[in-house]
Amino acid sequence: MFEGLFDKIIDFNGEGFRNIPTIVVSEDLLDDLSPDPLDQAYGEAAASDVKPGEDYTSPVITRPFDYGIPLSDVSHESFASRYSDGSKFGVWYGSLELLTSVYETVYHFQRRVTDMLIEFAGEVVSERRVFRVGVRGILVDLRKKYRTFPKLLDKDDYTFTHSVGVYLHDSGQRGILVESARYRSGTNVAAFTPDILSNPRHDSYLIYRWVPGQTTVRIEKPRGRTWKTISL
Repeated sequence: MFEGLFDKIIDFNGEGFRNIPTIVVSEDLLDDLSPDPLDQAYGEAAASDVKPGEDYTSPVITRPFDYGIPLSDVSHESFASRYSDGSKFGVWYGSLELLTSVYETVYHFQRRVTDMLIEFAGEVVSERRVFRVGVRGILVDLRKKYRTFPKLLDKDDYTFTHSVGVYLHDSGQRGILVESARYRSGTNVAAFTPDILSNPRHDSYLIYRWVPGQTTVRIEKPRGRTWKTISL
């Protein structure tokens, strides 16, 4: 079933972008504290309890691994992802490029809004915070493997990737590199264990704006500056 799929490993030492929902902190407040961008960055990190340069366990790293812990009153399908069905273990996902993290999260943002089955009168907004996280360890390199195993990048059917995730997790592999299914020229990292992740620190705030029914999502940086427009 997996013959030829796991024949390449890489000693990886780099960073991943972790893009999560948040409430955007007013940059104006930090501007009032100091005109120095370094002071402002430190203030953002201190406010979130993620201090620059510190290497310690943070919810930015640990929380996704909790999603695979069975809860008696919550269906495990609620925590399912591309490489886990949510019943046994959680997976930490990041992207090697900021733009890839945006394409990935825009897709899931739009799907969640659509699945609500609510008629929205206007624009739906998602405020985001992006962290840089150190990634270092021996990873299974699945890049280019979609040519032989196209289901690695299936848009919606995760049956094959769930079996890949279970096999790698149960065999003690720490993580993988693989192309993004939402942005083919980008690369994602999926970590099966937190020990390859370190030093989370603030990168940027983003705001997603989408009017249900429209075919594009507008990506803003704080203060209303349009940064990208993403086609659905």
